[in-house]
Amino acid sequence: MKTEHLIVQYLYSNKKMALQDIGTFTLSPDISIDPESDKDFALPPDAIRFDYDPRTEPDDGLVQYITDHSRKMRALAYSDLESFIMLNKQFLNIGKPLILEGLGTLQKTQIGEYAFTQAGTSHVIREESPKLITEKQKEKISFITPPKDKSNGNGKSALGVLLLLLMLGAAFAAYYFYNKNQENNSPEIAAQSDPEKADSSSIQKTADTPAARTAIPDPNSFYIVLNEYPNIAAAEKRVKVLNNYGHNAVIQTDDSVNYKIRMSFVAPLSDTLRAKDSISKLLSPKAYIELP
Repeated sequence: MKTEHLIVQYLYSNKKMALQDIGTFTLSPDISIDPESDKDFALPPDAIRFDYDPRTEPDDGLVQYITDHSRKMRALAYSDLESFIMLNKQFLNIGKPLILEGLGTLQKTQIGEYAFTQAGTSHVIREESPKLITEKQKEKISFITPPKDKSNGNGKSALGVLLLLLMLGAAFAAYYFYNKNQENNSPEIAAQSDPEKADSSSIQKTADTPAARTAIPDPNSFYIVLNEYPNIAAAEKRVKVLNNYGHNAVIQTDDSVNYKIRMSFVAPLSDTLRAKDSISKLLSPKAYIELP
């Protein structure tokens, strides 16, 4: 199950949830929502309160909830949550809303704070829980205990500890270099990739000149294709939904048979994979990179 879905379920069950560097959500104690139910529940006005605080500390209970329900190690669950928060803060900083299904929408205001708009209904996305634990427990039931190979057991234990240390080291290194790269490139990417901040007069001027039709593409520009559709009606419907949420999606076709929905980016090509992974998590798992 995705991190954003677990965040919503945690608030329903715990009544309070903190997102690091963003703020705290509180569900009214008069509201009772079963996080295991697949039925929507009408949320009365002001059922969820949001308190903005950029100094909010990590929520240990939320990390443990993600660990228990994703069956990941705690370090990896914490890393997933931190990546989710960092990525969405970048989108918020360039004017893109953070939509939490079943809770509402976060958006950055003109004074630099985060404002929350509550959803009208709760919405819990459920996935079937794996049944491997019960089956394995039944398979292990036996009246005869085979002798243990102590040397083999010690070797497996040492190997497990070594693998754990390697995974923790890799996660720490990835987090360190990701932060460092974001500090260097984030302002520039945000300024260049946000089409709403572009000067419309200069765009019109460039489009009307003959040089624009023969210009060499920016070597730092690329597209991310979100999906392909066999007809224009389906593509237009999806683009309308995306652009209503503040995304700058357009339709492109080469043969009038396949219609691509894509978003343009101007950023160093070294950031293409990171941008593609972000789009895959938030908008479309089928996203792929397309160069001009």
